[in-house]
Amino acid sequence: MASQRPLIIPWLIGKINSQMYPGVKWVNDEKTQFKLPWKHALRQDLSEDDIKLFEDWAIDSGCYDPTRHKADPARWKRNFRSALNQKDSIHLVEDNSSNSTVPHKVFEITRKDTESLYCDLEDLQNAYAIPDAIVPDQEIDYHISSSQVPTEGGAAYYEGAYAVGSDVPPGMINKVQAGQVQLVQEQEIFQQNILEHFTYNSFETDFEVNIYYRGTKVKSTTVTNRNGFCLTSRQQPPPNSYLEDVILPQAQKQVSDQILIQAVNLILTRLDQGTLVEVRDGAICARRLGNCRSFWAITDTPTTVLPNPIDKNDYSVLYTLQQFMIELMEFVKRRRKDSPQYSIWICLGETWPDVKPWRTKCIMVEIIPVVMRLLHELSYKTGASSLSHSDLNLEISDSLSSQSAVLSLLRSIEEKMDWGQI
Repeated sequence: MASQRPLIIPWLIGKINSQMYPGVKWVNDEKTQFKLPWKHALRQDLSEDDIKLFEDWAIDSGCYDPTRHKADPARWKRNFRSALNQKDSIHLVEDNSSNSTVPHKVFEITRKDTESLYCDLEDLQNAYAIPDAIVPDQEIDYHISSSQVPTEGGAAYYEGAYAVGSDVPPGMINKVQAGQVQLVQEQEIFQQNILEHFTYNSFETDFEVNIYYRGTKVKSTTVTNRNGFCLTSRQQPPPNSYLEDVILPQAQKQVSDQILIQAVNLILTRLDQGTLVEVRDGAICARRLGNCRSFWAITDTPTTVLPNPIDKNDYSVLYTLQQFMIELMEFVKRRRKDSPQYSIWICLGETWPDVKPWRTKCIMVEIIPVVMRLLHELSYKTGASSLSHSDLNLEISDSLSSQSAVLSLLRSIEEKMDWGQI
């Protein structure tokens, strides 16, 4: 595997079968439903046995090294829950986590996720005893009967290209299996690269920033500073600045209208201290400094005509990742007609929104959080995009073009952000 993280389903099946974890067990004869202890982190009776499975997953998946990292049971549990949520073939059957006596959850492994292969190619071939090549004129029955399917953890081995009972030549099976392995590798690498940009109550993103003078684009740049940037006219950043400066160009170098040039340059003289745009606690926030007033909206065509100023004394919350994720998931589930807006628009030096269209304003700035644009494009099942301008430019495979795959990724992000209870 290109990723060192083990596949969650065969790993989990092995742990359940080992009977090494108190309370972790199969609850039906078919061994498709299993029970896991699920105590809240604040319970006084929480013991090492209750979190041992989560800890082992953290270790085996490479998220936790006992020799280097501080123990973090809450994070182990979030990571484990995120791994489960990434698999559409694992479903929550019963949520008894609030049970005062024996808090637990019951999950079920199903066969719905036919795009994932949850066992190694070698294990699958050994289990079915499929020969590597067809001997000419040799009569071999390649029909796989139900008795040939492994009894323990059978659900894991069902997840493949062909259902039990298919008459398929082994050469074709090997080819499809190899393709399935590659598909899973691509999906897991892509998901892990995306998830690296999300941590507890925070996220990292690049910003695409477009600057317009009365509707004409005069500058476009990408900000790679994880903290954010400052819209400013100054030519030198202040010492020890933790933000990247986005410097607005002089008007006479970009437009020919003399009245517009005078108006823009007047605004720029008051913009030396700038307007800050920062990522803070899972939200995109702004704060204006100096004498240049600034206003904002989430769309370039707001329905309101009431001015929306950016505060000078405190940070104004422009948009939260939680709001975006909720709206995007509703859109992917077809419960919301319109896709969520994610481009932030800031007007410098003039009141906005008002009755005038944005193209009549002297200075307008469009801010696109790249991570939100990528997730938005995934919802439309597009082919390629970029999450990080500096280090991530991945092809989105067909494994992430389905509704279930996109929802799985969005749920994983929600889990990492931990907006709900642990």
